[in-house]
Amino acid sequence: MNALAIDLERTHHWIAVNSYRVRVAAFAMAAVPIALHVVERHPGAGFWLAFLFQFFAYPHVVQWFVRRAADHEKTEVRSLIADAVAFGAWSAGLGFPLWISVALFLTTLLNHAITVGLRGIPICATGILAGALASTTVIAFHLSTDTSGLVTLASIVGLSIYTSLMGVEFFSYIGRLHEVQEAVARQKQTLEDANVALKEQIGRIHELQEKLREQVNRDSLTGLFNRRYLEGTLERELSRCRREGVPLAMLLLDIDHFKLVNDTYGHQAGDEVLRVFGQALQESARAEDIVCRYGGEEFLLVLPKMPLSIARERADRLLDLFRRTPVDFGGKRIHLTTSIGIAVVPDHADNVEALVRSADQALYRAKSTGRDRVVAFGES
Repeated sequence: MNALAIDLERTHHWIAVNSYRVRVAAFAMAAVPIALHVVERHPGAGFWLAFLFQFFAYPHVVQWFVRRAADHEKTEVRSLIADAVAFGAWSAGLGFPLWISVALFLTTLLNHAITVGLRGIPICATGILAGALASTTVIAFHLSTDTSGLVTLASIVGLSIYTSLMGVEFFSYIGRLHEVQEAVARQKQTLEDANVALKEQIGRIHELQEKLREQVNRDSLTGLFNRRYLEGTLERELSRCRREGVPLAMLLLDIDHFKLVNDTYGHQAGDEVLRVFGQALQESARAEDIVCRYGGEEFLLVLPKMPLSIARERADRLLDLFRRTPVDFGGKRIHLTTSIGIAVVPDHADNVEALVRSADQALYRAKSTGRDRVVAFGES
């Protein structure tokens, strides 16, 4: 493939690229039998100039116009019609020699069919007829169908070579098409694999985000929700209970004499106490309850849809649970108790701040009156 064809492939419609090679081959093949047919008649210089221009310069001139056209495809189709007119004119001018006329007709017909499909057949026939009529108008009509053996052979060989070249050309196009299809299939598979990998990566990112959110909202020591989570959730729970017209209870727990545990057994023992108490609270909670480590040795339970009487029973069971849950550490058993303050919406408060404040005051009352007991807000 020459440099011009390569340049055309980069910048022009495929029809223009294909037709350029086809036209050069077709006119070159047609030139041989025509030259052999007329050489014995000793035509003048004018004929040979027209001959050289038509069969060797004309294909390049046409391509020059095609390259500069705004619509390459439409211009090339018009050029094919000009080819048919030219071949028709040459056939008529030569007297319609049988093999030359057949070769010119079949070559032009093949070019049209390849480029524009079935509709190219009537276009080709019309163009050849128009060229023949124009030629017989200028040159008196004459019929000379006979051709010499050499001209006949040249016509047959030229037509065979031309059709073979077209076969090779289209075999090449089919091969390139298959390569493109395989490349597209590979790229499609690559994209599908990348899409699957991307989905998996997005899934892992979502899992990590969930874990990160969970870690942000969880106390690292006990695994319970932390105060940050409570601040974002308590208002929502309170609003839901208001809408449904049900109470919401809060239990604020504080481990009795926790500082003494740290001073006597060390902070690691204190951490173990917090873990054991946190686990006990979590295991005793309902699905809808919110269990938080509120800070230090304080824990907080939010109990939706629970009235004061039931909340007190729940708190009493927790007191008994903690009395019966010693903490084993360093070969020793640490026995502890807890104090619990209770506040309930709407009995003791009507908003989050008031609810927490009321529970805290109840807890202070429980601590100051002997510890290891439950006190509801407002109780003496």
